[in-house]
Amino acid sequence: MIKSRIKEGTDVLRKEIKNNIVTAVLAAFGFIIALAWKDAIQEAVNKLLEVFNLTGSTYLFRIISALFITIVSVIGIIYVSRFQEKESKENKKVVRRKKK
Repeated sequence: MIKSRIKEGTDVLRKEIKNNIVTAVLAAFGFIIALAWKDAIQEAVNKLLEVFNLTGSTYLFRIISALFITIVSVIGIIYVSRFQEKESKENKKVVRRKKK
């Protein structure tokens, strides 16, 4: 009885550690992707400002592009969070069925 509880506890701990490592690695990849896109978007904004001869007000367009990127990112975060919640609920249902 005690051994089974200890084994169950270590299994849960291993799963949590694995999930945290996966989350950290995915966040690191996301950060690298964000840096690459930052440079690409910044270059595109600079080219557009040159084409329309609006080089004097670049700070305003940088703020607008930052707001746009923030809005898109928040929508993405909300979508992924809802997907994760749905998956978590489904996993809990499976665990409950196994315990019965």
